[in-house]
Amino acid sequence: MRRVNHEAPRPGWAETNRSLGLVFNDTVAEDGSAVSYWREGPFYDFDLDEILLLEQSAATLHRMCVAAGDHIVERCPRTDPQVRREAYLTSVCTPATCLLSRTGVPEYVHEQVIRTWYDNSPQTWAHGDKDLFGTHAHTRQSPDFSPSVYGRFDIWYGGRGTTPKLLEYNAQTPTSLLEAAVVQWRWLEDTGHTHHFDRQWTSMHERLIEAWRRNLGELVAARPWLPQRPTVYFAYDGTEASGEDAMNAGYLAETARQAGYPVELIEVAQIGVDMADGRIVYEPSKGAPATPIDVIFLLYPWEWLWHEEGGRPIFANMADPTKRGTVWIEPPWTAALWSNKALLPVLWELHRDDPAHRDLLLPAYFADQRPADLTSYARKPIWSREGANVELVRDGAVLAATGGDYGDTGMIVQGLAELPTFDGPGGPYHPVLGVWMIDGEPAGMGIREGTGTAGLITRNTASFVPHTIASHR
Repeated sequence: MRRVNHEAPRPGWAETNRSLGLVFNDTVAEDGSAVSYWREGPFYDFDLDEILLLEQSAATLHRMCVAAGDHIVERCPRTDPQVRREAYLTSVCTPATCLLSRTGVPEYVHEQVIRTWYDNSPQTWAHGDKDLFGTHAHTRQSPDFSPSVYGRFDIWYGGRGTTPKLLEYNAQTPTSLLEAAVVQWRWLEDTGHTHHFDRQWTSMHERLIEAWRRNLGELVAARPWLPQRPTVYFAYDGTEASGEDAMNAGYLAETARQAGYPVELIEVAQIGVDMADGRIVYEPSKGAPATPIDVIFLLYPWEWLWHEEGGRPIFANMADPTKRGTVWIEPPWTAALWSNKALLPVLWELHRDDPAHRDLLLPAYFADQRPADLTSYARKPIWSREGANVELVRDGAVLAATGGDYGDTGMIVQGLAELPTFDGPGGPYHPVLGVWMIDGEPAGMGIREGTGTAGLITRNTASFVPHTIASHR
């Protein structure tokens, strides 16, 4: 792993990137200065064996996260069908008895987190002829299916001789997909680094198309009343002004379209509820006819939605005992189990004594359980975004910190792994590797880098830098 600083910028690169959808290139740094999100010129180069190590590590981390998901849901009292039936109208989950409650997931959400987590495993329904999680006991005809398509591991990696370390898992609404899957590949072609064969770890586009085909095919098999080619709605936050959310959702919609499915790109504000039957509907404009939504991809955080007024009708519809409620991609378990920092202490608890897996992790604890001898650590909110409210502590002294509005649902601490440092004009630079998981398998990488001491915490102002494999010595 090396940072190459002297690649000549491409003529008209900004216009080229914009034509590919990178309309959100101009950002503002912490000091108020204008900066380019895409860093044209430098790039990172890896040896092939380093890429193979990152790929193998990500595959192992995914299996570890599956085990952690089982661990979390098994520690929710509502997993027990008897408890669930007896306590239907009462509260049985507390932070002391339920890991979901400890992480701030509202109790009314728990059953559908658990159901959608177990949906894809037929053996989990072997509980007689009664449904485990429906609103009322009924005969279950077959297992349901709640597909998950993509996610992104944020990885610390210091180059040859080091072991990749998990920093966190963005499992529900990761962005930077467009630039990792499309824009950096165009950069590779334009700069001549392909040398007649692939020289970049970027197979996300093809893998996404195949993931839509497989997952939507299985969904139709599980719900035979759906059309063979159901329309997939792609919803994004229309109040996000830069266009980043719209372009990422639009790109994902395009991969589903290329997989053979009709798509519709909409704003979250256009999702409504038919008060007559509780169906989730698309409302294109005020007064216009509403269309029922069977399948929807949501680029909007579940942890926001389940605290908003519109959350309860969605989860009531999701609990439809006939299984004819709207299917949400990504399902709510991706946020409740994986896309929050509480996953990190759970992983450490499960694997701290396992030499085959612990090297991929940093020691992690809920903040109120931090060992006294852990004096160098990152303190992070359980729920946060874009590096907000993070504090890096080295030997008891604060090294770097960010502000923000997160942290009211609790904090975790994670052993400090300062991002590697690479010199260059305007540096030093500190990269984080984003390893993309498509349909549960590693599929490529994008790199974000910050600058200077403040860049040790990766913020939304961190630049995207392309990469190559074995193109430079």
